[in-house]
Amino acid sequence: MSRIPLGYFIIAGLVFWGLPGVLVAGYQALFYIFAAILPVWWLTRRRYPEQEGAMQQAPWISGAASAVLAAFAGLYLICDATFGSQLLQFNLFLHHESSATRLVDDFNQSTNGGGGFIALLGTVISTLPFAMIDATRRTSRYGVWVLWIAAILLLFYETTSGRSFFMMAVMAIFLGRTSDWRRITLAGLIAIGAFFVASSFRGDLAATQNPLANGTVFPFINLALMLHANCGTAPWYAFIAEFLKKFVPGFLLPKTIFPFNLQMSLCIYPSADNTVSAISIFTWLGEIFYYTPSLLTAFLAGLILGLLGRLVDRRLVVNQLYSVRVFVGLMCILLPRSRTQDEFSLLIAQVVFLFIVWPQLCNLPRNLRMLLVPNHPASDNLEPQKELP
Repeated sequence: MSRIPLGYFIIAGLVFWGLPGVLVAGYQALFYIFAAILPVWWLTRRRYPEQEGAMQQAPWISGAASAVLAAFAGLYLICDATFGSQLLQFNLFLHHESSATRLVDDFNQSTNGGGGFIALLGTVISTLPFAMIDATRRTSRYGVWVLWIAAILLLFYETTSGRSFFMMAVMAIFLGRTSDWRRITLAGLIAIGAFFVASSFRGDLAATQNPLANGTVFPFINLALMLHANCGTAPWYAFIAEFLKKFVPGFLLPKTIFPFNLQMSLCIYPSADNTVSAISIFTWLGEIFYYTPSLLTAFLAGLILGLLGRLVDRRLVVNQLYSVRVFVGLMCILLPRSRTQDEFSLLIAQVVFLFIVWPQLCNLPRNLRMLLVPNHPASDNLEPQKELP
């Protein structure tokens, strides 16, 4: 499965969360699906050699380097839990059914602007646990234990009320870089089991017998409600503007982000105090219908996804981050359940992580050594010359 290009995961997500929408949105949804997948397919079909990663072997990571990497992960966790996103207050395993309520309350109280630096860093290094798991294949036995412990702690911290993240994380870990169908089937079954375990923690099993089916069907029901509620429209360039805003750090320049799912939830479920008890999702077709002309919006969404997907996929292969590749691919299948803007955020974060953060983390032990240990010039090691008589 790790041999599948990221673009095909993107296409699978668009089709899976698009085709059933034809039943509620009409035949025009077929044109939007085709317009979105066409540029992704065109950019993905020109495959580059898979051996490129083997030509540039990732370096061996010493036990000391593994400890430094794990220490950075621990430092980030402490800073983010204290000053940043503070995800522990939404943790599924700590707060059970109240985790979803806390997250919705946070959405209602927060503004539409960008987050702080630590919150932005958290988005960028969201796949760091999987990169450390990949690094365990190139380190000592001590390094394996250190990196696995740090990765598990980070995954626990990042697991909020969303069960799907936990499901995809478990599946990506069990798959690794294998393409054996027996392993894929086993990983899929374990991931489904993880989803139901997370559902039991959130109390969903008491409300419904099949939360997995409900989570698949209700986005299309919400899409039908949105299309019949006359929630308004926006021009296609507003969709592009929302994409471009992602490159502007909110802690440097003030910006206003349009919370599509929240606003559409208020449209179909209006309230007197302008708050919602739950945030609905409408599949990626919801945004496509909202931004007109929809056919152009769908094509632009596919073009952006194809370009970002190819850039990220090539870098993942070069760095031999196969667990990261599988996880990002699975998330690209999952995120169109909500909207393409979320998928843009994931891929942009991976570009920053792969081109800037991960290389610096791999060189962190050497940089620290150069910083802490002074480099004396060679002349200092020479014996002092004798004084002439």
